[in-house]
Amino acid sequence: MDWVLHRAGIVGGTYRGLLTGAGDPPPLELLIGSDITGHLTPAPVDGGWQVEAELDPSLLTEGTRTVSIRTGDGVILDRVTVICGLDAETDLRAELDAMRDELDILKRSFRAHVASTE
Repeated sequence: MDWVLHRAGIVGGTYRGLLTGAGDPPPLELLIGSDITGHLTPAPVDGGWQVEAELDPSLLTEGTRTVSIRTGDGVILDRVTVICGLDAETDLRAELDAMRDELDILKRSFRAHVASTE
């Protein structure tokens, strides 16, 4: 049976998800990069199994880290990317946010110009 892990979110450094599939859940491992940092025990809930994992504060180190949750036989169920310490000039997402802000300013100015010429 295939298992599916539906991420519910990450709050306060705790990963939460709902594992669905038939039968008893497989053993789960938490990895940072390729290093196993913990084993997870799903708890039964309505509709599946609740998975919770405390994310290690060592993730908050400059650079990019990937956290994976996989079955004991190596099937990756979910991945989370944590990025820290990049400044706006080197972080593409920050650049996109700045471009969106500039585009909003241009749209407002254009709309005001069109409204004033009507």
